[in-house]
Amino acid sequence: MLIGILCGIATCALWGLTFVVPRAIAPFTTLDLTVARYGLFALASVVLMVYPRFRPRGMPPRMVITALLLGGVGYVGYFVSVSYAVRFAGAAIPPLVIGTMPVLLALIANFRDRSVSWRLLAVPLLLIALGIAWVNVSVFASAPRATIP
Repeated sequence: MLIGILCGIATCALWGLTFVVPRAIAPFTTLDLTVARYGLFALASVVLMVYPRFRPRGMPPRMVITALLLGGVGYVGYFVSVSYAVRFAGAAIPPLVIGTMPVLLALIANFRDRSVSWRLLAVPLLLIALGIAWVNVSVFASAPRATIP
């Protein structure tokens, strides 16, 4: 259990680097960072695939190729988008948006299926909104104001 908890903490810390690194590598571009990150990921994957237990079994080659392409596009697209978001919006806004996506998806699903009464969801949604406001009040307070001509 302790190893699992420590691995979870390490995972969150390393995930958090996604929102810090794009601003910390000033002379390098987002493309440089993406190629380096996913080049290392590809190298580690190839090394793991040397061992038979890490290879996909029972999947037709076409399905494996499709999975690799979709995974690659998804990962690279996600990371490039996050990197640009951090460069242009700062390190606080992108995690806010990404962190609220599960809540937004649950709300969209509830609009469609009405699985839970909106009355029961009111307090949890209010607490989520208050938490987001509390954590980000300094970010929004220091953001430059847009002027309308």
